Amino acid sequence: MHASNLSRLKRILEEVDRTWEMKPLTDQFAKEVVLRVTIPDGTPLSGEFRGKEAVTGYFTQILPEVAVFKQQAPVEFVPDGERVIVLGDDAYTLKKTGETFRSPYAMVVGFEEEQIKSILIIQDLSGLAAAYRSPAAGHSAAPSAG
Repeated sequence: MHASNLSRLKRILEEVDRTWEMKPLTDQFAKEVVLRVTIPDGTPLSGEFRGKEAVTGYFTQILPEVAVFKQQAPVEFVPDGERVIVLGDDAYTLKKTGETFRSPYAMVVGFEEEQIKSILIIQDLSGLAAAYRSPAAGHSAAPSAG
């Protein structure tokens, strides 16, 4: 069954990358899908998103408001039983600052009964995390009354 998961995910992600339309991906989510991105707390992308509605919202509302991602290198798909590991390299431009960063990533997509049940995105998003650390990033803190 993992061969069909591999070919389906490859087809879906190629379409998403080409059109930036998320519906082909979100249509494949299981009701109890879970998404996790390896980024520290404090950003709109931080934490765990649970359930089809929350994960769909991440891809269709939250992510587009935070950054624009563009694939930079060919993607490799590695089947692993009921999971498919996606290896790639992309650039992202932050809407908040206009800065662009580039980093490789790994996305582990778990399947159950031909639906996506979990997504783990492992990527260096330190540029994004820094932009959300503090509204006055790079400025001195006000002196404390003492």
